[in-house]
Amino acid sequence: MYFDMDFESVTMEMVRADLARNLKHCRKRQGLAQERLAFEADVDRTVVSKIERGVGNPSLETLLKLANSLDTSLSELFRRPNPQ
Repeated sequence: MYFDMDFESVTMEMVRADLARNLKHCRKRQGLAQERLAFEADVDRTVVSKIERGVGNPSLETLLKLANSLDTSLSELFRRPNPQ
């Protein structure tokens, strides 16, 4: 998680990449297409697509809707990969 890292070493690119990977993983784990997740979360499909491509800047409200629709937590969406 980002709380364990030196704040100056965290970049927006890192956060977006982790969010993209984690959202896509959670969505696929539940067998949902982007369109179905967007419908269930009451957001536009392009929002889901942009987040998963790492180019979106979603609001906290959007992230909460997506997390709730995926039955996961916000912290799971922002989880850092385990170092190898």
